[in-house]
Amino acid sequence: MSDEPAGAADAADTPRTEPLGRGRHRRFVDIVGPLLGLVDENGDTVAADRQAERFEASWERRRRRTLLAISAQARRQLSGRIGNGRPTAMWLDRFLDSAADAHDSTIQAVFARMLATECLRPGTVSLAGLAQLRAMDASDLAHFGKLAQFAIGNFVVRLKESFYEKYALDGEDLFQFEEAGLLRPGSGHVKQFPSQIDDRFQTHLLLSDRVLRVSAAEPDRKLVLPCYRLTAAGTDIAEAMDLPVVNDYITQIVELLEQRGYTVAHASIVERGDRNTVARHSRFSEVVSFDRARKGRRR
Repeated sequence: MSDEPAGAADAADTPRTEPLGRGRHRRFVDIVGPLLGLVDENGDTVAADRQAERFEASWERRRRRTLLAISAQARRQLSGRIGNGRPTAMWLDRFLDSAADAHDSTIQAVFARMLATECLRPGTVSLAGLAQLRAMDASDLAHFGKLAQFAIGNFVVRLKESFYEKYALDGEDLFQFEEAGLLRPGSGHVKQFPSQIDDRFQTHLLLSDRVLRVSAAEPDRKLVLPCYRLTAAGTDIAEAMDLPVVNDYITQIVELLEQRGYTVAHASIVERGDRNTVARHSRFSEVVSFDRARKGRRR
């Protein structure tokens, strides 16, 4: 007969439960420890007097790698292109400070386009745009993309709500963009376009890779479009996201303009001059809405 106390064998077979507080601490060290310099590459705890030194070195290496990755992307975008001057020292300081912590590749790509744009056209990207992007993560950027894909410079044409609902964009999203400082408050904004020539009405709407030429016979016309107005930061980020044009959006704009007596032609942008001009584009061709084309066939 064994001298072992009753239940001792069962206790030996039962794993000891780690106290909840200690388990949480271990998980914290496993996740954050390498970033903070609390543990080394082998997972061993670093002596307390060396933790601060390791943390600073690790953090700076990480930020340096991020900036080098962003700079490499921007350099590729600038290949063979000549800028008009150079960014100011203040802008570069703010850029480096803002972009260094952008460890997500999606955010890095937007920062890279901002840097390339500012090198080509100094004064284009605002400090507000840099600060706003720094405060965003990849999910914030994807959310804003629901509106940014429709941006024409610093505004989005306000169409029927049912159109935007097809793209999962609703009033709650717009409110959140206002709260984030990406969209100007209020829904009653309009954008007015005077004629760019004297003998008839003509103006241009610049999308990310397409230009729409809007024309009418009367030279004294003024095109007024209801719109959502982006802030300076929202405009910078939307442009740097470089999202493809939504063809359905162009179709809706063409129908709206035809109803007001305008004709529309479009061309592909080959090279921009600045945010509001195009240096080179393809040949313009007229765009006709489905309703107008159908009426033409009936005749």
